[in-house]
Amino acid sequence: MVKNITVIGGGSTGHAAAAHLTGKGFSVTLCDNENFKEELDAVKEEGGVMLRGRAGRGIFPVACVTHDFKEAVESAELLFICVPAARHQEIAERIAPYMREEQSVLILPGNLASFIFRDVFQKNHVPESVIIAEMEGNLCPCRLTAPAEVTIGLPIRAKKIAALPGSKTTEFMERNKGVLDFVANKHVLEGALLSDNYVLHIGTTLLASSTVDSMGEDFILFQHGLTDYAVHCTEAIRQERIRLLTAFGLEERDSATEFFEELRDWKNHPEYSVFRTLKGPDSLQHRYIEEDAVACASMALSCAERLGIEMPVLRSVITLASAVNKRDYYAEGRTLKNSGFASELSMEEIVSKIS
Repeated sequence: MVKNITVIGGGSTGHAAAAHLTGKGFSVTLCDNENFKEELDAVKEEGGVMLRGRAGRGIFPVACVTHDFKEAVESAELLFICVPAARHQEIAERIAPYMREEQSVLILPGNLASFIFRDVFQKNHVPESVIIAEMEGNLCPCRLTAPAEVTIGLPIRAKKIAALPGSKTTEFMERNKGVLDFVANKHVLEGALLSDNYVLHIGTTLLASSTVDSMGEDFILFQHGLTDYAVHCTEAIRQERIRLLTAFGLEERDSATEFFEELRDWKNHPEYSVFRTLKGPDSLQHRYIEEDAVACASMALSCAERLGIEMPVLRSVITLASAVNKRDYYAEGRTLKNSGFASELSMEEIVSKIS
């Protein structure tokens, strides 16, 4: 039974995970680099993390708060990696020298980071008994609303995960039984393709760009960005994804369009009252563009290309996001090619390698 968990990430998800896991009785270490000194110092000064919103309320005294990655890694049986996609390489390299036998790593949201961690771990001769897994989506929608305070927009429900390779998912779940309510995906691609973020975020944020510019930190996508046009764009990407999922023998779990319609229906859906207050994005360099375009959106488009399936709307929003931010998200992205899968490999062969 796992007792000691390290949460790496000084942002909102790291705070939420540290508080939630402490509340479940685990001894939690919260760790990040010196760029998060202010945030981690606040947790020390306040005696823990204040949790608000839909996943509990109260102050949860985290056992250890540190910038020392060696201390944080060596004390853990399980590591939660709660950082944006742009930091995955950095964190993998920071923790690799200290990993030991029988530890587990869970990346949330996964965003196909397991391929990065696998490659870094292999180069650093991390023991093969270490299991890397990633979560479909995030732990919860959340924001830092004050020093050492995090507000969670929706309850923390069962979490779908997959290890790399998928054959180790059951072992990961057995090792870490009781940490969260885990549900197994077949492989990490399943979680990436079914992640709703790239369907929900990129196009809607681009369509609201002038409002984002004018409102800045006061902009709330789930209030100010949910126009009819945003819903139409979301539905178009959703339909493209349904065709892609069908080729994998998968079905969507929930309709992103229906979710947006429920968010717009304040009167009949009060369960989203806290969620509707979560601010962001505050610019087009926000993770709603940069993370989702680089990670799951690029992989979805890459898989579609390999299968001969057209996704013109998704391709367009990635291209437009690249133009406005002066980057090439698809060239940089976590595509099949950039994840090390040769062009001659069929989709069936790729799935076999990661299962």
